[in-house]
Amino acid sequence: MNSETEPNPALEDAFSKEFALKRGEDEVRYYYNEIDLNGDGVPETFVYLTGPVVCGTGGCGGLVVERANGSYKVRSRFSLVRTPVFVSDSKTNGWKDLIMFVAGGGIEPGYRILRFDGKTYPLNPSIQPEVIEQSNIKGIGLINDDKMKNSGIEF
Repeated sequence: MNSETEPNPALEDAFSKEFALKRGEDEVRYYYNEIDLNGDGVPETFVYLTGPVVCGTGGCGGLVVERANGSYKVRSRFSLVRTPVFVSDSKTNGWKDLIMFVAGGGIEPGYRILRFDGKTYPLNPSIQPEVIEQSNIKGIGLINDDKMKNSGIEF
């Protein structure tokens, strides 16, 4: 699933507040997609951010946000995000599990599963349970862009 290509000002407001970013000062690009993670018929939005102020050797920043009265509310924040990000067919506490690849920064490369705890997803995918059999990964590749063709949306 390729990311949206149109800028989203309300989404930009949400992630700039969460990460204390300043338009025009911080070199940030973003990717996003909407998908219903909790089965309520209203899609949540997964945001993947890139740039020197939101990335390190282990990955970049990310968020799951929900729409609320014309704006977005942050449900979960992530560090060390690498693409692709998968939305699993499996659920925990009514929300679909997320699967992220981890590597770099001394982390043993592999896929990790992030389960919703009833309020949020875990911040750091590198310390979550490993997906032992990669052939068992079933779901949607949510942020799955070819970065040579789509460099994201400039903030």
